[in-house]
Amino acid sequence: MLNRNSVAWRSEEELAAWAETYEAALRDEGLIDYDDMVVFGQRLIAEHDWVLPLVQAKFPVLAVDEYQDLGVALHRIVKRLAFDGGVRLFAVGDADQSIYGFTGADGALLMELAARRDIEPVQLQLNYRSGAGIVTASEMALGEARGYQASDPARQTTIEFVLRPGGTADQAAHAVAQIIPAALASKPGRTLGDIAILYKDYRAGDIVAKAVATGGLDYIRVDTAAPYRKVALTSWVEDCAAWCAGGWRVGRPQLRGLLDRYRAFHRASLDDSQAKREEQELTALLWELRADQQPAREFVASLRNGVVDHLLAAELALADQKEQLDRMTAALAEGGALASLDITSLGGRDGSPDHLNLLTLHSAKGCEYDVVIMVGLDLGNLPWRNETPEKLRESRRLFYVGLTRARDEVHMLYSGFVDGRYGPMRFGRSPFLDELEARMRAAGI
Repeated sequence: MLNRNSVAWRSEEELAAWAETYEAALRDEGLIDYDDMVVFGQRLIAEHDWVLPLVQAKFPVLAVDEYQDLGVALHRIVKRLAFDGGVRLFAVGDADQSIYGFTGADGALLMELAARRDIEPVQLQLNYRSGAGIVTASEMALGEARGYQASDPARQTTIEFVLRPGGTADQAAHAVAQIIPAALASKPGRTLGDIAILYKDYRAGDIVAKAVATGGLDYIRVDTAAPYRKVALTSWVEDCAAWCAGGWRVGRPQLRGLLDRYRAFHRASLDDSQAKREEQELTALLWELRADQQPAREFVASLRNGVVDHLLAAELALADQKEQLDRMTAALAEGGALASLDITSLGGRDGSPDHLNLLTLHSAKGCEYDVVIMVGLDLGNLPWRNETPEKLRESRRLFYVGLTRARDEVHMLYSGFVDGRYGPMRFGRSPFLDELEARMRAAGI
């Protein structure tokens, strides 16, 4: 007789057996999967001292960006190479922007690194992005003083707390009908591309996208429900579009880089004559496709017909990337989610001047906009209720990241409830808003 626990145990046992079979099959083929790259890399340099001088000779300098996004295994690799292997280390990061705990990232590892006596830490305090009001508010949101200063103290900023009692749909509709038109009118030359709506997850993104589409605004969506994922191939196609839409005049992106990336898609080594022929064909095609204005669907179709589909037919290992390119093609087709996109907009990898940016808070890290509209700032959403202390700290950092994406304006929208299985759950707005508003009021802001 089986009970729930025994069924669960058998399922775990079966999963373990499948995993072992999968790994055995990989070993038989002499392959490793993505996660194994870090595991075996760490094992290699940890267990074999002879590897260290070889790495140091080939790569005398190790530069690590976004160090707060590293997990323990990568951190150990860095320390082994730098402090045992003699590789010079240059690391950049911000522990306050550590928001990927679900992947194993740990901002404390950066602080551990900075605390070493054989490391020279340099703390940058001048903020070139945001106005002084937003810089001050961001430290208040974080709850810890960092000594950040705005490069232009006289720059005017807007920080607004907005109650919309009808839930996320009401918040999104208000953003479309009121906040965005006012933001566009308040600064000459400002476009939709200077504005972003940030939300917690793709479910909120669906609601926001519906409101934006109903309002007749074009948008770019960057989350797991986006029409296609950014992989190496789709990013390369976008950069080809940017080059053909006028980037060729100023060398952004550089043609040499596009050719090298295309060559890298070939898993089998090309001899010099083959590589030269491939580069000549691609160069001729891109030169032919130059146009300041043309529908993105026509550009992608021409690029695929010219070189890409031939590449994909020969390189079966690119099947996952082909799937995303097919999704891009479908989204650009008549009736697709991105049917109105032109070549210039396609070339805007993080949005475009004429398209509103819709992003999750996690996707927004590294971006910046004149105007940021944050929706769903209710307890039960950001943060969840009853979070552990560490999860609560990460949620606070996520709120901080959203706030610091803005140059001039931040609009924080809430309803005081979240939707639950049995109806609205009225927990109130996010405590992060309560704390921030109280601190701003006390400071006379």
